[in-house]
Parts: sequence; C-alpha cells; structure tokens
Amino acid sequence: MAQYKEYGLDGRSAIVTGAGTGIGKGCAVELAKSGVKVALFGRRTGPIEEAAAECAKYTPGAFALSVDVSDKAAVDDAVAKVFGAFGRLDILVNNAGVGEPYEVGDMPFDTFFDMEPDEYLRYFEIHTLGHYLMMQAAAKYMKEAKYGRIVNITSVTGIDGAYASPAYTASKAAAILQTKAFSNKYGKFNIRVNSIAPGMVNTPMKKNSPPEEFEMIAKMSMFGRVSEPVDIARVMLFFAQENLFLSGQNIVTG
Repeated sequence: MAQYKEYGLDGRSAIVTGAGTGIGKGCAVELAKSGVKVALFGRRTGPIEEAAAECAKYTPGAFALSVDVSDKAAVDDAVAKVFGAFGRLDILVNNAGVGEPYEVGDMPFDTFFDMEPDEYLRYFEIHTLGHYLMMQAAAKYMKEAKYGRIVNITSVTGIDGAYASPAYTASKAAAILQTKAFSNKYGKFNIRVNSIAPGMVNTPMKKNSPPEEFEMIAKMSMFGRVSEPVDIARVMLFFAQENLFLSGQNIVTG
C-alpha cells in the first residue's frame, strides 16, 4: 500500500455513502487501508455495520450510520456527527444508488412506458438530489478547512444511454454535470470535485443478471472481464489524493 501513502491519505477522514456493499464497500475498505478514518452511510444497518467492521481491521476510526441521502435533515445531522467524531472532513464519496428494476433482456422498451412518475423521480432523489445534499453539507466543513476531495460515482449509461431506463441514465447524466458545477463553485477553496462513470461492475446489484450479460460485457471490455468494486475504488483513491490539480472531470472505467 506504499503508493497510497504517497497520495497523502493517511490520517484523513472520509464519508462513503451506499457503503454497505459493492462499490461503496470497496471504496470504504480501500480508504481504510490507506489510513483514512471512515464513516459509512447506508439505509440498511446490517450491511454498513459489517462493512465498518471490515474497515476497522485497517483503521481505528470506522463507524456506520443509517442515513437516507435524499433527506436533508438526516444528511445534515449525520455529516455533523462525522465532523464531531473525527474533527475534520476531508473526503466524500457519493456512491448511494438505486438499481435498475429490469434486466438487460427487457430493455429499453418496458422502462420507457411502464415506469410510474414517483418511481422515475426516485432515481433523481438518490443519484442527483442525494449527491447535492451530501456535497452541500460536506462543503461547509471543507470550505472552512480550505481542503476537500469529493468523488461522485455515476455511470457510463449517463453518457451513452445504453442498457438502462431513461430515469437511470438521465439521473446519472445530471450527476455528472452537477459534479462540474460544484467543481467550478468550490475550486478556489481547494475542494476538488470529480466523478467516475463505471461500466458494468460485479456487485450484489447485478446478482440477478444472466451469465450472458457478464459474458457480453467481458467481450466488449479491453480487459476481457467485468469490473470489480476494487477497480473503481482505486480510481476513487486517485481523485482523493492530496496533490490533485484536477477538478470537474469524469473518468469512464471498464
């Protein structure tokens, strides 16, 4: 892990949302391995507590909080608790997300016509409003410290629109552009805001996907395989580093 020490992460603190499984858990664990104190946010208590226990193997500061990122009061309260516990807030990873209710074989037609308005808006509540509320709450502390690193996990479907519902792709596209807006606003305070747009990742969210989908994506990938959570987490670490003269960027992985 020597390369991570060079990133200037040791002793810093972070919040990771959607941290109970998949990419979020992968990000939290990699941060912990880098010497970062980590607060894990998620809606389900069991998974985030298990993930926090894994992080605690590598860092003395790791704890879980049940938080709905689309609830402003809950977000503000939880972020304040993290700052109170760690005395600082250096890194925010916005990963909380809503999975697709349909498999690839059903798309795109069913999701164009069968999605109810409240279901459609739920994607924006988590992927866009959730990012906004978390960044708004975190930036208050980061601005005061003149330091912050924010990494938003989006999706390649927010760029190409493939294999996803209009609600999913539109909310992910909005998250990418919102990242750029925050980077422009807070760059002068040494707060870097960037995003990652993964392709398919082998997470519990894809547990019901048919083997044919994994095979198809693997064949399309230059790496010959589907991404793992740790692959995305290591890109996140690059964006979280101390000496980063880069902001408002979106990296497509896989």
